[in-house]
Amino acid sequence: MNQIITEIIHTLKDSSTLLEAELALETVFQNVTQHLLAAAFKQIDLELLYDYKEKGYEIDSIPDRTLQFTFGTMAFKRHRMRKKGEKSIIPFDKAIGLKARIRNSPLVEMKAAQLASDGTYRKAEEAIDLLTSFSLSHTTIHTLTQKVGETIQEWTETAPLQDETPIKDKKKVPVLFIEGDGLMLTRGRETKRPELHRVQFHEGVEYVGKQKRPVLKESRMFESTVSSQEAFKRASLWLESIYDIRETIVISNSDGGSGYGKDTFHQIIGKCAKHEHFRDAYHVNEKIKQRLYFDKEMEKRMRKAVRLYNQPLVETILTTAESRIDPKDLKAKEYQEELRKLRAYLNRNWESLKPLSMRALPITKGIGVCESNHRPYSYRMKRQGRGFSAKGAGNVAAIISARKNGTFLKSLTDQLPELSTPFEPEFKGALRAALKKRKHRPSIGVKLGKIANYGSSSSPMGKLARLFK
Repeated sequence: MNQIITEIIHTLKDSSTLLEAELALETVFQNVTQHLLAAAFKQIDLELLYDYKEKGYEIDSIPDRTLQFTFGTMAFKRHRMRKKGEKSIIPFDKAIGLKARIRNSPLVEMKAAQLASDGTYRKAEEAIDLLTSFSLSHTTIHTLTQKVGETIQEWTETAPLQDETPIKDKKKVPVLFIEGDGLMLTRGRETKRPELHRVQFHEGVEYVGKQKRPVLKESRMFESTVSSQEAFKRASLWLESIYDIRETIVISNSDGGSGYGKDTFHQIIGKCAKHEHFRDAYHVNEKIKQRLYFDKEMEKRMRKAVRLYNQPLVETILTTAESRIDPKDLKAKEYQEELRKLRAYLNRNWESLKPLSMRALPITKGIGVCESNHRPYSYRMKRQGRGFSAKGAGNVAAIISARKNGTFLKSLTDQLPELSTPFEPEFKGALRAALKKRKHRPSIGVKLGKIANYGSSSSPMGKLARLFK
């Protein structure tokens, strides 16, 4: 410890600014950490040898191994043991759970994947170079991210099937919100643009902090780049494993696109107290704008009529808009066709257009959140020159969803045995043996004293005292 403190003091002495000192100390602390861990590994390795020698093993070699931890790259040695007629074995690697040819620690892989879910692989590479003492290439980060994403997708589909909680013990809530929507992504080398299908459910909105920031309660997000059916299937599995909704009012919301109709939601909900479906207001207004682009005044009135849920007024506006079309206009037939499509759209979805305030429901807010929750996905996977295959986008989206759902760590530890395998008993024994050998008496410092001389100068003590004068 004194040696480390001395080195720190020397480093501060040789630095002229705080910045220069911190840069130097960063290297000092990394070296100290790596040195101490390597020393601990060496002692544990030596303790593991005794049991193997008793079993007839002999030392074959002492190979090097390099591992990248979050605190830096560490090189250390350990013994390889060999027994006639059997394969050689490295006791330390076996006891601690290190697989052959693995260079990065599990935590490094997990954090690299997390960084890559927030920004490009090259940005993740730059962040690791800036904040750590080791480096990962963007191609390595890409490989790690795809591996982690595939693992999470597999866990998302299998974990709820293993749930054996009786329905009487499942969660009961008065209201549950379910929404679905699609997000078109930028294509990579594939000819077809991938589409990210998203389904999420939550228990309502609560306001936190001084700014009263709205936060979804118990929100769960599910995604798929294969189809909307697969996204709904994943949501359905988790919905069934978590909730008992037989006495719950379920409120669904969507833009009405292909695969997001009321019937699709009803299929995954099953038996509930009541199911109320809404057509997303933003998309309804967009549809009105698209169909009445040729008459801005009628467009404005139509949006208001739909908001008031006044069907006679809607029909009056459609008739008025048609009468305002000039028969001599070259696009008159085109405008009439747009009105026909708008009338069909509104009639087809009229029941779902009824505002929340006009329904006998015990809530006032909570719908229309799926669109705003696209941001973590769209920010990562749209524009900015980023192209994705359907498979690659699905893996990145799975990581984003797992982080939002709070299941990122559990999905990996459940699915990857190497992350959840406990230390071998022999490793625990080696640790206990190493700790016993390191016990020592605490230092009490230097003892001070003096030789008293109260006798004559001719006495033995007097003669000794004269020698030191």
